[in-house]
Amino acid sequence: MDRSAIAKGAITEIWPDGMPRPGIPYSPAVRAGDWLFYSGQSASDLVSGLAEEAAVPGHFPYYESAMGKQAAYLYRRVAAITEAAGASPEQIVRVNQWYLAGMASPDYRTGDLTVNNRRYVETKNRYFQRLRPPSTGIGVRRLLVESALVEADFTARLAASGERPEPVSAPGLPKPAAGHAEGVRVGHWLFLSGDIATDWAGNWGQPGYEGELHALAPEARTNRLFWGDEPAARQTDYILKRLANVAEAAGTSLDHAVKAWVFLADPNDFAAVEDVWQRWFPDPGKAPARLIVPRVEIGARGCRVEIAMDLLMPEAAHLKSAVTGGWTPKSREPAAVRADDLIYFSGLMATDPAVGLAKEASLTPGLPYFGLAGKKQMAYILEKARRICAAAGADVRQIVKATLYFTDLNLYAGAMEAWRETFADSHKPAVTAVEIGGGLWVPGCGIMADFVLYDP
Repeated sequence: MDRSAIAKGAITEIWPDGMPRPGIPYSPAVRAGDWLFYSGQSASDLVSGLAEEAAVPGHFPYYESAMGKQAAYLYRRVAAITEAAGASPEQIVRVNQWYLAGMASPDYRTGDLTVNNRRYVETKNRYFQRLRPPSTGIGVRRLLVESALVEADFTARLAASGERPEPVSAPGLPKPAAGHAEGVRVGHWLFLSGDIATDWAGNWGQPGYEGELHALAPEARTNRLFWGDEPAARQTDYILKRLANVAEAAGTSLDHAVKAWVFLADPNDFAAVEDVWQRWFPDPGKAPARLIVPRVEIGARGCRVEIAMDLLMPEAAHLKSAVTGGWTPKSREPAAVRADDLIYFSGLMATDPAVGLAKEASLTPGLPYFGLAGKKQMAYILEKARRICAAAGADVRQIVKATLYFTDLNLYAGAMEAWRETFADSHKPAVTAVEIGGGLWVPGCGIMADFVLYDP
């Protein structure tokens, strides 16, 4: 790639030399000023399915690790993209992993652990030698590439001053077993790892009997002896306390959080999580933008919630403001939050507050084959995003990163038609798309979108 095309303030697609171009509106990564946002990467070039060199031969199925081979291919792609952008691995400040869980099995139950990510983590840790960035790992039902076991996306901060991200750790807190940083700070930004309610020991080998084996920290446990005992509430409070401790160690606080990602194993936990959220963020206008994803696999037994956050440092507090107008969420967060040169959206679905799934996003009753549900829902989501952008004085075509959660990946092709139309005359944002284990928050909605927009 010609790096002279990368200019401060510009939005530029990153295409390593020789990387095949798939037939979807896709960029491997997007450089936006000092930011680099990667699309979801897997063991595929998105042209021919799973790469031959990442596949385990069918006649020798047990001699090699499929996860290990796929991780090696994935990180070769990441290395090529990073180099083409003029960046380095140590400038990556967030990694999100989406693992293929066993949700498609009829025997799957919420709380099962079906992912073995050991060899992926080993490969990842070899790639990130100086700094292991904050990490989130979530189990999902399906990935875009058939037979793929993992997909990962990344965010890098390429500070103009040349400052490198530095790890942040809170004293006295149990450390993540996978070895990634609790947080990293660069300039006036702080990025916190996805956290769960574990002490990385659980009750294995402990005296006493609690009824079942689990990974929960003692402070996050509930005895389940009485009505009204809500494990998710206790876990959410524990996680937010941990994140607050890491933020404090970095010199900031959750008051300066600009985006939160919340993952729930069971959607029935939403009300309990929301009760705790209101105590921590009593003013929705000052709360971070928030995405809440249900029906995923959390990677420790007994853990029902995972939360990650991006924050500003106190000296940059004036760079945070809620975006009001265009849309008001039913849950307690603003539609979007402006943070320096980014606008973080809260999660968007094709909803109308009066009827649930919007009429404009629905297929005609009795004529289910006379339209593309994915296209109609994505078009409505993008129209909702346009209204929010108008309230912020921005353009929807400044979106640089989208993470799309589908209830059925058969909606993906239609959704990409609406996507292609919106970005026909601009860059193609970085995109990650995965399928969760069931329905979203509103019946009939098959897509939830998480957007980041660049507005220097």
